Amino acid sequence: MVEQEHAPAPTRAGDGAEPRLGSVLGTGVAAAALFLLGFGLAAPFPIVLQRLSGGLGGALLAAVLSSALVAAFTPGSGLLFFAVFAAPALLIGHSLARGRGLLRGCEWAFALLSVETAIGLLVASGRLADAALAPFEEMVSEAFLKSLGASGFTPEQVTQWKNLVASWQAGVEVVYPALYVILAGILVAANAGLVRLYLARRDPGWLEDGEFERVRWPLALVAVFILAGAAVAVPVARPVAYNVLLVSVFFFVLQGLAVVAFYGRRLAGPPLLRVLVVVLVLVNPWQVYILGLLGLFDNFFDFRRWAEVPPAGTGQ
Repeated sequence: MVEQEHAPAPTRAGDGAEPRLGSVLGTGVAAAALFLLGFGLAAPFPIVLQRLSGGLGGALLAAVLSSALVAAFTPGSGLLFFAVFAAPALLIGHSLARGRGLLRGCEWAFALLSVETAIGLLVASGRLADAALAPFEEMVSEAFLKSLGASGFTPEQVTQWKNLVASWQAGVEVVYPALYVILAGILVAANAGLVRLYLARRDPGWLEDGEFERVRWPLALVAVFILAGAAVAVPVARPVAYNVLLVSVFFFVLQGLAVVAFYGRRLAGPPLLRVLVVVLVLVNPWQVYILGLLGLFDNFFDFRRWAEVPPAGTGQ
């Protein structure tokens, strides 16, 4: 569970608002359009805003409408859209509307997606594995290899490409369950960022200051990470260990990002400079390693305590 200390915010007016038909239709169309046009990561965003402005009824109607539109254009995908995109959006928006904060809503949404992923892996692991491996099959298809040759690749380079893709495919065959969990986390994090950026400019009263900067996972996650690393040495436990390691690293990356955001807000200088520092960290080719290690060792050294403002009256 994430450590956080804040008083619950009061319930906002959006909680009891009557849904407006035009707003509901616009939200449903916008969410479905984002998904159908290839911007699925942002598809929950309009539904979250509808929950804040039009209440639970309006958001639920918009979620159902967007799912129906997705089903109309891509048969069989409507229920998937509702479960993976619309339902988490409703949880995030509901948490904000009830004064429990954006971070708590993200926890609810990620928990729901994790349960859905676990159920999917139990009942349709083969289909999920095929979906994860499909891009690699495409990258070694005859048509793709011919396009490489036409673009100037030598036969030796094409062979190297096939070997490289084969190594990627072999790795994904083992860790695809962890990849689905990480994709769920990325979906939640992306929409949290969009909602926070929007509300910070349009209605900051919905937000709790610095809630994401306080993210710190329990020390037990470090123990899980160490045990999973040791389990890699046991052949029978290796597949599970790799998946646990990958998910653990993802959580440490999020914690490292929270540390960077914490210091980014406290740097002396104009806002643009502070944003630039954070962006430079994120675009670094070693960002995963930097943020992962930062998040891991933050559990031992609590890097953020060095920049905390001393309480008034301490004389420090």
